[in-house]
Order: sequence, then C-alpha cells, then structure tokens
Amino acid sequence: MCFRPSEVSMNTCAQCGADNKPIAKVCEQCGADLEEVKVDFDADQGSLDSAIKMPSSPTLGAPKAPGAPGAPKAPKAPQAPQAPKAPGGPKPLS
Repeated sequence: MCFRPSEVSMNTCAQCGADNKPIAKVCEQCGADLEEVKVDFDADQGSLDSAIKMPSSPTLGAPKAPGAPGAPKAPKAPQAPQAPKAPGGPKPLS
C-alpha cells in the first residue's frame, strides 16, 4: 500500500480552489465541472528513482565462505581376537 499525501491526490477546483476527492467530477463546494487530471504516479516514481544516485560499492568481490572441515579419518582395522585362557591352565609365575 502506498501513502500519497492529500495535496497530491486531491482534485483542486479551478473556480473556487476547493480540494475535492480524486474521483469527483464536479466541485463539492461550488458545483463547477472539474478537470479530469490523470497523474501517472509510477512515471513520477521512476523519475525520482533515476535521480537518486546510489553510492558505489568497492569491487572486492564476494566474501569467501569458510572452509569445510576435513573428512573424518577412516577407522582402524579390527584386531584379531585373543585366544581365551583355559580354565585350570598353568598359573603365571610371580
């Protein structure tokens, strides 16, 4: 939605100078026929936009993205299982 100040969108009577609604065909104050003034607000906005000078930005290029973390290391190969100790076998010397 665009806000337009009343003095821009009001239809002013050439006879008495009264402000009338933009859609009015005759003056609400004196009854005189109103000129049908068509204002192209989009063209006005285009001329305003072209008059504005945007500050130029330095041409440094896009910032670099942070690096991705490296791939995880591969797991080690499984070790061969050790032989179970037999029950009642020889006892270690201490």
